[in-house]
Amino acid sequence: MNIPDNITPAIDGDIIVYRSGFACKDDEPVENALHNVKMAMNLILDKFHASPGYKLYLTGKGNYRFAAATIKPYKGNRKPEDKPKYYDDIRRYLIEVWKAEVIEGREADDALGCLQWAHKDKSTCIVTIDKDLNMIPGWHYNYVKDLFYYVTIDEANLWFFKQMLIGDTTDNIQGVPKLGPKTADKLLDPHVGDTQALMDAVKEEYRKYYKDTAEAAFSEMATLLWMCREEDQAGNCPFTFN
Repeated sequence: MNIPDNITPAIDGDIIVYRSGFACKDDEPVENALHNVKMAMNLILDKFHASPGYKLYLTGKGNYRFAAATIKPYKGNRKPEDKPKYYDDIRRYLIEVWKAEVIEGREADDALGCLQWAHKDKSTCIVTIDKDLNMIPGWHYNYVKDLFYYVTIDEANLWFFKQMLIGDTTDNIQGVPKLGPKTADKLLDPHVGDTQALMDAVKEEYRKYYKDTAEAAFSEMATLLWMCREEDQAGNCPFTFN
């Protein structure tokens, strides 16, 4: 599918930082990493050649999810050495040369979600390879696979509830332990388009595993997994246990 004219790309800068840095070998100079960034940005912007501009976001400090996580530390499975080579240099380059906006108090993903939700006229497109952002309706572009696609509101909500069941190992969010993607699909697929039925199916699994703490666990996972669609949703997922 070709990208329509006049769609503004909303770019996940965090992904570009990590991919550009990890593409460098230990003995490569910083210039190589910055060249990787330039190549990625040019590739993306060439795809959106008719766009009037772009938005580029980086995650800053104070993400509320770290304080909200009590069952397992948010991103607690990551180590300092997991950061790519030239991490700080790449971020500085994106800010100074490519005018990236640093998002404080939450994540770049949340800013992308809010921007796209605000443009229900389909005039924006989230550019990332991060599957988490599939819970945001609208246009999406995976620049690594060169895949342009549209996520409906029903598909977006389905992805969120699936994440509520299976968790997200990348960010150390457990969901419902031992409940995998295939089981999640069997539980949820019959209810696509019925938000209440999806919620009821997820809540039942939380009751089975967490028992008396099901409501608290549901609330915590929802807070950690939900990608904001509106500015006031930081730490306040609209889907609640009650």
